[in-house]
Amino acid sequence: MDLRVAASDRRLLLKQLALFRDIPPDLMERLASHVRMSHCTPGQRIFEKGDTALGLFGVLSGLVQIRALSPAGSGIVLNLIGPGEVFGEIALLDGNTRTADAVAFTECHLLTVDGRDFNATLSGNPSMALKVLSLVSSRLRRTSEQVEEIAFADLPTRLAKALLWLSDQQRESPGGIRPNRITITQKELGRTVGFSRESTNKCLREWEDAGHLRLEKGGCTILNYGFLHKVTAFSDLTA
Repeated sequence: MDLRVAASDRRLLLKQLALFRDIPPDLMERLASHVRMSHCTPGQRIFEKGDTALGLFGVLSGLVQIRALSPAGSGIVLNLIGPGEVFGEIALLDGNTRTADAVAFTECHLLTVDGRDFNATLSGNPSMALKVLSLVSSRLRRTSEQVEEIAFADLPTRLAKALLWLSDQQRESPGGIRPNRITITQKELGRTVGFSRESTNKCLREWEDAGHLRLEKGGCTILNYGFLHKVTAFSDLTA
């Protein structure tokens, strides 16, 4: 993707983000005039917890990982942001610093909307403000469910739910067919479910021996989605 794009092309790229698809033409013009494009390689830091928030990021291609790490290097994956989604909205809304790290999980092409333009657009467009509230609410709900699972669910349940969630996040398009191959290392998968890499690997090996998945470098291939749904459904019935 050429990072030097004309204003008309920037408007088209902005419309790829669900948050901005239905805004009035004059607001679209204003936002597009200050949009910046960037490219990130896997593992590249986009911003860190505590950074000053200068803009809202949108994912045009690839996946971005939102994570929180301890000083010792352990931590938890809070979210994966895919094409058409935005991230970095919380610090812009409350005027404080970034609440977590954002790292390119895969090769990414990003779009950045200037923070001042974003906040001005919200104040003049109630329907967009409601969209942002809905976005923040859904992510807060996801975080609450994640905390609950870490507190109460066992490893197989967390792992099955995480793999199903990751397959949803790694669809080529919203509502598209789930991919069989999930791209994530066992270390990162362990962070996602709140267990060590060793414990995560042991459970995955058992599932591989039973024919439910195949472990590969940098990820795994799901061979039996029905099994994963069964594990999560059993957990719901016994809760």
